[in-house]
Amino acid sequence: MKNSMILAAAAALALVACAKVETIQNVENREIGFGVYVPMTKAGTPGTITTAGANSTTSLQATGFGVFATYSDHADYSASIGPNFMYNTKVSGAGWTYDPVKYWPNETITDSNNAHGPSTTDADKLSFFAYAPWVGKTDGTNAFDGSTTEGITALTANNATTDPKVTYTLSTTPNTAVDLVWAVAGAGLTYSDVHGATVSVTEGMPIVNLTKPAHDYVIPFLFKHATSRLGLKIQGAFDQVAVGGDKDAKTKVTVKSVTLSFPAYTSAVLNLNNTAANTPEWESQDGDSATTVFTVEGSNLNDTIIDTDGAIPQTVEGVTNAEKNLLKDNNTFFTLIPRTDNTTVRVTITYYVTTADAALVGGGSRVENVIYKDITFASGFAAGKANTIKINLGLTSVKLSAEVDDWDVVADTPVDLPKNK
Repeated sequence: MKNSMILAAAAALALVACAKVETIQNVENREIGFGVYVPMTKAGTPGTITTAGANSTTSLQATGFGVFATYSDHADYSASIGPNFMYNTKVSGAGWTYDPVKYWPNETITDSNNAHGPSTTDADKLSFFAYAPWVGKTDGTNAFDGSTTEGITALTANNATTDPKVTYTLSTTPNTAVDLVWAVAGAGLTYSDVHGATVSVTEGMPIVNLTKPAHDYVIPFLFKHATSRLGLKIQGAFDQVAVGGDKDAKTKVTVKSVTLSFPAYTSAVLNLNNTAANTPEWESQDGDSATTVFTVEGSNLNDTIIDTDGAIPQTVEGVTNAEKNLLKDNNTFFTLIPRTDNTTVRVTITYYVTTADAALVGGGSRVENVIYKDITFASGFAAGKANTIKINLGLTSVKLSAEVDDWDVVADTPVDLPKNK
């Protein structure tokens, strides 16, 4: 019996030794890479796609963008599947890195004679959606902790069977405003799949239903502004300017505050799966029936024009006859949830005219001015549009003149003293 077992084992080994081993070539687990496409403006400088407003990707590399991805097996993308491949994955840094690294599925379709390597009857598909700036979750429940009340305040959960969505809450002060962007395919976006066929992606639409690409392919997101931008500028218009002059050197015009009052959406939900090319898919807009007040004061104001607490003389340059950004710096703006209907904005400014004058108690004169004006934006505030309100602050100097009137000579009145007979 023992010998029989030995013979049987030997026979089995012989069969294995004689078997032909086939190796399937060209099956490679390729890493999925991400990149950012920077459009060029007519002026030849990179388009603004960052959260800090700079014309580069530097700030986006620092804050990162979030990616949602859906694996739909052999079918086209369906929202009902949910984010089963990537959920709010942070991509950041100069090399657009992320963790954990994901790989392309290997099921692909090729030509009938299999000339380009192994294939399957159907191809696996991946769909990608992205937004920026990236906002992290606080724990495994994928819920915010409630401390974020402005900007991006919520994301769809990782078990949601919907398109990936971002909840956005309006900020009424510019230094906390968030420039929300979302990703689409750029113009002429094509790639070669693993078998060498050219695949086109529709411009301005999400990057969906991708099959395995050729080696080292990087998914190039084009980020578009989902919000509308509103800036503020100020310039003095002094009566002396007409003859080439400026205001008197002892006078400073300083700003205490500026408010903008108009109906605005206070919150809305951005669906990252837009259905119209290059157009953000906003849903559930709320709050436009009431008037919202946007305030610019204190640390939100340009340091060179801010009123220094009533001091005489004022220690800042103040408003001059040169145009200045009224907000903190050139990269500070209000960001609005888009609307395209006729919108009237009331602009109210509180400013002071302070003149040093040693003859006065306190060392000078100081006059407060509170003025307002209504202006209308006929097309509202559309997504991706940058509007600017420029306040031309006119001052007319107090002018004095004098003349000495001539004497009004009346007729002589004779008096005879003493009276002569």
